Amino acid sequence: MLDGISGRRTTRLVVLALCAAGALGLSVADALAQGWGWWPWSQPEPRRIERDPIYRPPIDGQMPPGQSPPGQMQPPPQGQVPGFGQRMSSICQQLEQRLVAETQGSNQGRELLPKLENDMRTIDRNYRTAQLQLNRADCWDQFLFSRTLRRTPRCVQLANEVESARQRLADLEAQRRQIMGTGERRSFQDDIIRELARNNCGPQYQQEARRRDAARNPFSSLWGEEDEGPRGNPNQFGNLPFATYRTLCVRLCDGYYFPVSFSTLPNHFQRDSDVCQSQCAAPAELFYHQNPGGAVEQMVSVSSQQPYTSLKSAWRYRKEFVSGCSCKAAEYQPQEPGKEKKAEAPAAVPGGSGMTARAKTQ
Repeated sequence: MLDGISGRRTTRLVVLALCAAGALGLSVADALAQGWGWWPWSQPEPRRIERDPIYRPPIDGQMPPGQSPPGQMQPPPQGQVPGFGQRMSSICQQLEQRLVAETQGSNQGRELLPKLENDMRTIDRNYRTAQLQLNRADCWDQFLFSRTLRRTPRCVQLANEVESARQRLADLEAQRRQIMGTGERRSFQDDIIRELARNNCGPQYQQEARRRDAARNPFSSLWGEEDEGPRGNPNQFGNLPFATYRTLCVRLCDGYYFPVSFSTLPNHFQRDSDVCQSQCAAPAELFYHQNPGGAVEQMVSVSSQQPYTSLKSAWRYRKEFVSGCSCKAAEYQPQEPGKEKKAEAPAAVPGGSGMTARAKTQ
């Protein structure tokens, strides 16, 4: 009898096990039929997506966007430190162009601050005046703790003026916050300078990189090399060793000048000097002054570092016409020192404002 009971129990257990296995198999088959990845190894390993590098080389000669940070680049061979008059590597030229764009972007914005703040004061006065007129024009219907604007033409006009001034004031305040550095835009100036220093693009960049690192970490001077450069806010344009400059080609026989580069760096002075010599048949010399922050009266010679005002021919073209002094090869006539021929002052153009014919053709 016991054997019979034990046999029946065994049979029931076997049946239950078979039912459970069948149910499990059906669930797995249904999951696979619906495209589920039930087993961890049933799906192939997803392909890893490569991270975009911070810096990409230019495509078809185009520079990367000015707001993208520089990345890791291979330094030039040891001993090749570009200086004045030397041909710089393409990496240094690209980084310097981006540094100029980044520096100009931040400083041109700060140059707009006085006008922006003046506009804000004017609009704020208009806003307060319109708000006062709206309150005095009896344009509100009061009910308990709320008020409703009366839809008369005068009240609607005043309400629109108040809202327009308020919106304009908010827009200007947002622009001011962005210029002052509280916006979302990040400056990559530090990153570009660090890359210029790492690629041996000039000692001024290495000094500036050390100065900025010391400004962020004041304890670095306790165990690091003392930096002789100025410390403080690294975004003060006047203290930067890589300030941008305007270059001008000066004709030495009469002091006449014309621009070569509106904004460039000292490492590109040799290139601008070659352009100056190639565009003027008469003896010419390259001068420069800081831009922004400088004026033509402050320009100095690249070769001698003498100011323009020290030239004997400074502003001479404004006073007299020097015969044979021209940048055109067909009109230029070399003159011996001290024997320049002075032409008679040409007559004023009839009906003009005193402008001479020479001034028009120069």
